Amino acid sequence: MAKDNQQITTDDMQQTIYKELGYKSYPFPFTTPAYLEAYGTLVGLNTPPAKTARVLELGATYGGNIISQAVHNPEATFVGIELSQDQVEKGNKIISDAKLDNVSLIQGDIMNFDETLGTFDYIIAHGFYSWISDEMKDKLLDIISKHLADNGIAYVSYNTYPGWHTMEEVRQLMLFANRGHDELTHKEKVLRGKTVGSLVGSQILNYDNLKERNSKFLGALRSVMQKDDYYVGHDHLEPHNDPCYFYQFNDHLKVHNLAYVCDADLTLSMVRTYDESIADKLEKLAPNSQADQEQYLDFMLDTTFRKSIICKADAAKNLNYDVANPEKVNTVPVRTIVNNFVFQILFDEEALEMFQNDLVRDTFKALIKDGGTFNMIEALAILKAAHDAAKASEDDLEPAVCSLYKAIVEHMVRGGIRFYKTFPDKQEYMESLSYVPARFTNFVKAIADGGSEYIYGANMFNDAIGDISDEDLLFMELLNKPKAKSTLIKKIKDSLFSADKAQTGKHQNAMAEAFYNELTKRMEQLGFIRSKKTDGLS
Repeated sequence: MAKDNQQITTDDMQQTIYKELGYKSYPFPFTTPAYLEAYGTLVGLNTPPAKTARVLELGATYGGNIISQAVHNPEATFVGIELSQDQVEKGNKIISDAKLDNVSLIQGDIMNFDETLGTFDYIIAHGFYSWISDEMKDKLLDIISKHLADNGIAYVSYNTYPGWHTMEEVRQLMLFANRGHDELTHKEKVLRGKTVGSLVGSQILNYDNLKERNSKFLGALRSVMQKDDYYVGHDHLEPHNDPCYFYQFNDHLKVHNLAYVCDADLTLSMVRTYDESIADKLEKLAPNSQADQEQYLDFMLDTTFRKSIICKADAAKNLNYDVANPEKVNTVPVRTIVNNFVFQILFDEEALEMFQNDLVRDTFKALIKDGGTFNMIEALAILKAAHDAAKASEDDLEPAVCSLYKAIVEHMVRGGIRFYKTFPDKQEYMESLSYVPARFTNFVKAIADGGSEYIYGANMFNDAIGDISDEDLLFMELLNKPKAKSTLIKKIKDSLFSADKAQTGKHQNAMAEAFYNELTKRMEQLGFIRSKKTDGLS
């Protein structure tokens, strides 16, 4: 299909933006197969196994979102489609340098999507839908409809009204500031837009009546002025930025035989878990319509961005949101769903006062001290031990169990507890047994040797690592096989501290040991550690 001149111009402008502003490709934790598998399971879908999934990303840029996923999921396969030849070449060089064979980037226009690529268990389109033409939006959903496995999950994010109306004012201000300045590069237009935006904002702040009347606009303006140049250039000065209401996106899904599942921000989809009053009002406004209730909620919350998880329409017949209802959390079906997951606590001990039940509070305290990762069998065992230690009445145990399930589901929805059906592979460091597999060392080396200009490293949850260093790489290379602590400390001292004549041997040993302790903990937290016991390394 030939492109018209307007589409060619738009594509060229978008690629110019990326080149001039030094766009960097991020990893996103909510787009991983393990994350999407868990969300599908939560609402009753039989989602594909994350461990061996086939994953497609549309609009993959340099591959920063899927390269890191491929490192941590060696049995899964990842394919990224990207229009920019330059970004594909640079991303594939990183892949080659990292010696990865389960991820590839393909240069291509989605309007000419290669049908021979087959079906995928998970399809990702992050930061894409709002920035393309209506024709391409149709094509995007058509690709998902045709190439998503029957029980697969797709993720599509987009700017959303009503909240983006205020952001639209900022965009229009910056576009107006650059009207008649076609001679400027895109980078210069971003600078001019920010300068004019700051000037307009400062004038509003000089007048109390204007400051009060334009508080929403000032908030949006301040938010944009603080963003990186490449973000502002992409989100506010690209030719296309086409937000929509959630209901419009939902209607568009139906045209392509797709269905909405929930938002990656579960507070938008499972309101009853944390605010029954609002949930009751939404039920009255839109009885028995999950999507309509969420649209009303967007008006209440002034939502600006959505991360929609979707599936094929036939699969959506099995959707069940009982887990979001506190009155049903302790039924057998919902407990069965919750028992499927492995959990990771993100809050710390300072937040434990929010739990009114003493046994629940003590359970979470023990779980946090034990590393914060647990399943329900472990949590219930700790709760029972806390109950017995307190010599509490037998009548107190079941209410505490019910409170624990409610607390866990509530914080799954609020974001304080991550949950996975297939938990990312993480192991504890054990002296003389643990090592760093070559795939992690190769990945970090590819980042350290120039890849960091285009992508971030990421941990096992696909959270960005912004501070990868030569010291990380040195330690990973030293720990390519299990070694005794004394051996590693000596090698660290010889490599890093032996040239420091100002320090005595005793001080050098102390510094090397501190480095060892810090780096072993860091490797464990990043998920780079494996064990001879479990991997069978000879």
